[in-house]
Amino acid sequence: MPIQRRTFLSHAAAVAVAIGVPPAWAASTGVLRRSRGGTLTTLDPHRLGSSLDAEIAAELFVALTTTDAAGKLVAGCAKSWQRSQAGLTWTFQLRDDCAWSDGTPLRAADFLFSARRFMSPASAATLAFRFDAIRNGSAVRAGKLAPDQLGVSAPDLRTVRFDLAQPDTDLPALLAALYPVPRHLLDKHGRDWAKPELIATNGAYQVRSWAQSGTIDLTANPYFWQASKVTVPRVQWISGIDDATRMRLYLNDQLDLAQISDGTALKLAKQQRPAQLRTSPAWGAGWLGLNCRRGKLAEADVRRALTLAIDRETLVLKVRQLDEQPWQSIVPAAVGEYGAPVLPAHASWPRARSLAAARELLAKHGVGPRQRLKLQALYSANPLTQRMFLAVGAMLRPLGIDVELIGLETRAYSIRLRAGDYDIQDYVPFATIQTIGTFVSRFASDSFLNFMFYRNAEVDRLIALAERQLDATTRIARYREVETILLRDCPVIPLYSATVHRLVAPQLRGWRDHEALTTPSRFLALA
Repeated sequence: MPIQRRTFLSHAAAVAVAIGVPPAWAASTGVLRRSRGGTLTTLDPHRLGSSLDAEIAAELFVALTTTDAAGKLVAGCAKSWQRSQAGLTWTFQLRDDCAWSDGTPLRAADFLFSARRFMSPASAATLAFRFDAIRNGSAVRAGKLAPDQLGVSAPDLRTVRFDLAQPDTDLPALLAALYPVPRHLLDKHGRDWAKPELIATNGAYQVRSWAQSGTIDLTANPYFWQASKVTVPRVQWISGIDDATRMRLYLNDQLDLAQISDGTALKLAKQQRPAQLRTSPAWGAGWLGLNCRRGKLAEADVRRALTLAIDRETLVLKVRQLDEQPWQSIVPAAVGEYGAPVLPAHASWPRARSLAAARELLAKHGVGPRQRLKLQALYSANPLTQRMFLAVGAMLRPLGIDVELIGLETRAYSIRLRAGDYDIQDYVPFATIQTIGTFVSRFASDSFLNFMFYRNAEVDRLIALAERQLDATTRIARYREVETILLRDCPVIPLYSATVHRLVAPQLRGWRDHEALTTPSRFLALA
């Protein structure tokens, strides 16, 4: 039975009060109101800890390169760039009109300072390992060399140069996530520079306020070099609410753009607002990460048994119910340049054969219904992931494996994950720019995103070999070799290739479906 609008009016009003949304927020005009799952943890673009952090960073900052409204790589603060013939030097020429939101000019020295800070071990930037091709990059990241030894220079006010130890054709794409930070504020305020009352940005928006409830209020940055093209003067992101609340707010016209990450909410959206529902494949995936240095999971046979025991179709189609694609590969389907997926040998096995093989592998390591193995499943607490892990536990229980569920808030989850205090974890990798290395290179032994503590010298060699190739076909071939090994060693259990659902209000203009993580508000307009 359709839900009545009047019912939603009362629900949404109560929700607005409960989460601290001011009445003006709900009634305001000319304000773009957005919401998605996740928790905003920082405004420092070098310390991103969640997908929401990454979305907000794209509102506030623009790097040397950036993405357009369709998620494609384009020039950002750099108006042009060129690569040397050998691929070891990249030179970027800055625009003449870049500035910080406090009016301070943005110079090449800001990008030099930011690159050094980003690669410093003190920043713990999650994607720092992807810049190891820069001369001395890995040594700086490991703290073996000082940041000023990094192969980045600023020959003049408008030129930034990267000197590489080995070619990396992904560098322009990677640089879209290496945002500049204002050195003049870091020198003055230290880590406090990113507080709402102190921060300066160089993107389309600046911070007006960040409420304790989770709502962040942004206003247009008059010093942004494309300020004249920003048609929405104010944007409000509301976070810290569940999908049911997000749906109530949207259906009561209190949100213009809402991401859906729950099957129940998706079903309701299909019933109530089918014409406003936008669905697209994404550069993201869903895995179960396995701690390769802990207990019996240190044995590849045991990890492989878990892989065989998981029924992806049931998890994806019946438990998650988000129209995702059951997937047995590392690289998600939306990464178009990769070609046909690399599949494990058991990909086409019937369920009965997979379970029989899993029992046999576990028996070799003394695990079975009478000799049970206890595993801890760690996840960032939310109802959907809890349901998924309950289903995983039910699948493993007949094989002699008992799963203890540990759901934590985002920060506690991250701390425990990096400490390796878990057996199984919910791992959802995503890419802001289409690069195969985003998914494959995190399995390198020294990757900051290698939460599985997986070590394989041949994988390290092939990843390094792939990243130095100037020819795209050769680079992809090396990555495919890496994936073949990963699907044999099973440091993760691939579950699905991601799909993203968003409700886009009729008054919102400029929305384009694409595979990238975000569409910054500067590309949108309100009718």
